[in-house]
Amino acid sequence: MEILKEEIITVEKFNVISDVFSQAITGELIGMSNFASLAETIEDPHEKMEAVEHANSERMHANGFWAYARKNKLKININMHGTYWGEVRKQFLAYAHKGDFIACLIIQEVMLESFAISMYSDVGTALGGEAGRLFLRIADEEREHLEHSSDILRSEMAKDPGGFLYKFQEIHFNCMTILSEFSASTDLRGHCGVCNDECMKLSLHHIGLDIVTVRGNALALYAQALDNVGIPGEKSIVWIAKLPA
Repeated sequence: MEILKEEIITVEKFNVISDVFSQAITGELIGMSNFASLAETIEDPHEKMEAVEHANSERMHANGFWAYARKNKLKININMHGTYWGEVRKQFLAYAHKGDFIACLIIQEVMLESFAISMYSDVGTALGGEAGRLFLRIADEEREHLEHSSDILRSEMAKDPGGFLYKFQEIHFNCMTILSEFSASTDLRGHCGVCNDECMKLSLHHIGLDIVTVRGNALALYAQALDNVGIPGEKSIVWIAKLPA
């Protein structure tokens, strides 16, 4: 079983890796569902097909993680209605039902992708081997989504900077509050509903990670994404500082 750089894997490492893969698969399925819903908000046929293509990309990522998990007999638990993933999905659908393409893009392509890219990179580096390469490859593919969305959002901001900033701030506190609570040192809303037993954040040290660093890296990439979109630094710093820790 090639899960870590070491040849021998402890029960503790096996459990936390199982939870990491459970979270990754659940997150990719959320992304797949979000892109499928996003397609319903789009009138332009080419952009609609692109959203469907992105949904398929997320499906393939989930399949990649799942194939590895099956091969290595990991203990996988998928729960798209969990405490945090379920709430993120509800936020996305609220905007999708209003036909708000830009809001959906911000949630999926900036907020969720920033966290996915950063966390996959940290996990991939920590795990090494086949598992590490899988996480790092998918992180690179997700980065393309983030870069593509930044171009669209910069153009949208140029049309109405004030209105765009107001919208982004609303979405930030609606959605990033959930992701921030999810990545806090303790589960602020209770158990996530995905980890098999106790919260995996308490066990990340078994694979050489800690949640404070992982969360810090994710928020740093999110701050960079906001800068790339054109959000003034004096605003983004305050927005991020006000998130629950």
